[in-house]
Order: sequence, then structure tokens, then C-alpha cells
Amino acid sequence: MYDINVKNVRKGNNIMYIFLLVGIIFFVILLLVYLSDQNIAKKLDSETLSTKVEINTSENSDGNTMYSPTYYYEIDGKEYKCSSNSSSSNNPGTKNKKVYYSSKDPSLCMTAYSKSSDNILLFVLIIPIIFIIVGVLNIVKNTKRIKTIKELNNRGKLIKNLPYRLENTGVVVNGNPIQRPVVDYTLPSGTVLTLKGDGRYDGKVADADGLIDLIIDENNPNIYFMDFEINRLSGNLPSDYYQGNTAQTVQQPQPVQTPASQQPQVQQPTNTNLQQLYQDQQNNNQGNV
Repeated sequence: MYDINVKNVRKGNNIMYIFLLVGIIFFVILLLVYLSDQNIAKKLDSETLSTKVEINTSENSDGNTMYSPTYYYEIDGKEYKCSSNSSSSNNPGTKNKKVYYSSKDPSLCMTAYSKSSDNILLFVLIIPIIFIIVGVLNIVKNTKRIKTIKELNNRGKLIKNLPYRLENTGVVVNGNPIQRPVVDYTLPSGTVLTLKGDGRYDGKVADADGLIDLIIDENNPNIYFMDFEINRLSGNLPSDYYQGNTAQTVQQPQPVQTPASQQPQVQQPTNTNLQQLYQDQQNNNQGNV
């Protein structure tokens, strides 16, 4: 019935797939690091105090200094070193600390710093899990949304060329804030609804005519879809176009004021004219006798 293009909604859904994929990748990487450290920790049956500490520094993307210590230790007169597998913005200092190692292979080690970092890693795993949950929920939501939009073909009413305004969604993609169109629509009952469209993930926020089209189920006004071009497949009808407020104020006709210069002038009789008129009347009376 209608030419409804859901490409923009699908693009928003694709971004959620990327969101989900990033969450899965980070979760797998962090989980492998944690499991690897736990596997090593199981083999560490001995411990000793380090003899020297070397602090390695680096700078992260925010310009903050990150610290990663390397601990030196001696086993049977031979020196080994054990580096941390993580870094922190907190300076661990150069105080000697425990080093855990394997009696079978003293080079297999773990610093106390790394061991405590593994506990922190468990909490860090929550972050990619949140990414995954948010991604899955939004994908399910957007998939249902696309299905609902298509169902408007059977029960939707088309209103073309509605005035609209833009509103930020709070979502930013590649540094660009995602905006959505907002319209005020009046139902046949007179109820005014503020309808918020889908975020414009395609970057399109305006059309040539500067207006937007709406298709809505007026029996269930929570179901609607807005886009810059929605058309009836059989050809748009005049009733499909938004009429706006057609009520007109009736103006009462006002009397036309004629300028004084254009008004007819009435000549006032003078005394001479009155005497002449009286004489003419007397002559007429005598002639009739």
C-alpha cells in the first residue's frame, strides 16, 4: 500500500551489531588473559622477595602516565626478572615485593602486582558484558521495530508534508550526534501528540521541501513511522497532504470612508437667491389669476 523505506532503521540496527561484536571481542580477549594468568598461577608453588624494582612508564591516549613495574629476584644464585602484564596510573613505588614462581621453572613467575590486577580484571569483564547485553537488547528491539513499521502498510494513515523539528538522541557515532525528527500531530479526537521519529543514522536531517511524512495507526497512535519520503503505491491522494490549521477568522466588512475632498458639496442658499426665488413665485401666482 505504501512505499516504506526502512533503510535508516536497518543502518541503526547494523551499528548495534558492531556494538555487540566489539563487546564480544573485548570479552574474549580479557577472558583469555584472565584464564592464562590463572593457569600460570596454579603452577606457582613458591615465593620470594624481589631484590630490585624497575618502574616502566608510558603515556595513554588521555596523556596520563601509566606505570608497569619489573621485579628482579634471585633463585639459587641466578637472577630472574618478572614483569607485570598490566599497567596502572598508580605508581607502585620501588619497594621490594613478593614474586611468585615455579620451583620447577623459576623463570615462570607472577608479581604480586599482577596477581592483584587479575582480581581487578574480573570486574573489568563486566564492561564488555554490558556491551553485549545492550547490543542484544537493541538488536531485538530494532528487529521488532522493522516488523511493526512494515505492518503499517495494512493499518496506517499517511500524512505528507508535516512541519517538524530536530532533537538529539544522546547517541554519538564517529563523533557525530544522532538526531531524530519530532512532530506535533493532532488526532481526529483533538488530542495533540508529540511524536519522536527514529534516529537518523543515515545522517539525513532535512529534505528538499523541508517537511516530513508520517504514517500512523490512529487506533493505536503509539505505532507510527516518520521519513522524508513516504508515498502511496497507487498514487498520493489530495487528502494525504497535511492541511495545517484551516480555520479562518471571518472579517466583518468595514464601511468605506470617502475622503472629504471627494464628497459632494451642498451649496448653501444666500439672501440674494432667496429674494429672487420669492419674486419668481409671486409672478407665477399673478399669471394664474
